[in-house]
Amino acid sequence: MASVAILLLPCDAAPAQQGEATAGIRAAIRSYAEAFERGDGKTLASLWTPDGDIVDDDGRLLNGREAVGQITPATKDAPRPSFQIEQTNLRMLTADVAVEDGTVEVTPPGATAALKGWFSATWVRHDGSWKLACVRESQVAAPHNSPRLADLDWMVGDWTVVEDRPDREPAAGAAPLAPGGRPPLEVSVRWNATRTFLLRDMKIADASAAAGGDAGDGLPTMHITQRIGWDPLSRQIVSWAFGSDGSHGEATWTRNDGTWVARTMSVLPDGTQMASLNIYSYDGVNRCTWRSVPTHVGGEHAPHVSMTMIRKPPAKTAPQASPQTSPQTSPKRGPAR
Repeated sequence: MASVAILLLPCDAAPAQQGEATAGIRAAIRSYAEAFERGDGKTLASLWTPDGDIVDDDGRLLNGREAVGQITPATKDAPRPSFQIEQTNLRMLTADVAVEDGTVEVTPPGATAALKGWFSATWVRHDGSWKLACVRESQVAAPHNSPRLADLDWMVGDWTVVEDRPDREPAAGAAPLAPGGRPPLEVSVRWNATRTFLLRDMKIADASAAAGGDAGDGLPTMHITQRIGWDPLSRQIVSWAFGSDGSHGEATWTRNDGTWVARTMSVLPDGTQMASLNIYSYDGVNRCTWRSVPTHVGGEHAPHVSMTMIRKPPAKTAPQASPQTSPQTSPKRGPAR
């Protein structure tokens, strides 16, 4: 990741102090970028002050060290979004405090178009070195031709997991992910009566029971309900999800051709906050690849999730029997004798 620093320094600051400070900050910025490319969460956390915080583009507050400390190296099965810093302005406020403003492009794995935003970072001299004290993020406003809720009509139907590796083609008529048992994940999507919300119900079954084991060996079945709707204020598609375990989350949705990206912030039952990019790649017919890539994570590291779902064929309805005239209502039946 490359960055261009345009130094805007107060004219009354000593040139020697300016040079020393800006050189130290530039070195810290390079170290941060290199650690991010390596997936070195330990080094990233060390470049934050203990109480440094992040406010994401949805206004949620995260501890900086905890959020970046969970970042791990990318793998084939767990790719990370790519970040490109377009340009930054660095301004010294005092000899020990500086503000860096810049723009950033984030490209989720598998997407061809980047999400654009800007950030403001405060660097402070802490224990003899430059560290991040806070970062504020903001997403660039959605264009006027942003997608409407009707563009998600393809989601309607019943879906089941058939494969957890999007890079491997499943055989025709492949069995569910857990052979011999019920699918570990089932999804049902429908419109509400006025077509103002998509109602999404997800069931994550007991993994051991799905594999043919005893139902009591695994976790209980978890249900997640989600409402997806158009927000006329932000002019974006937003969603709210609620889990049977007490977890909940919100997301904003954007579209790139056949790929949808939901920028999600979740709160787990223990209060841990987790931010992720949920990426849906739809083939235009009956197949969807879903990937969840954690970005900011507090507490225990959340794994990358990657699975492929197919839409179930519509259930066949049994033919209705011809209506028969009831003895009680037949106008031709005479009084009982």
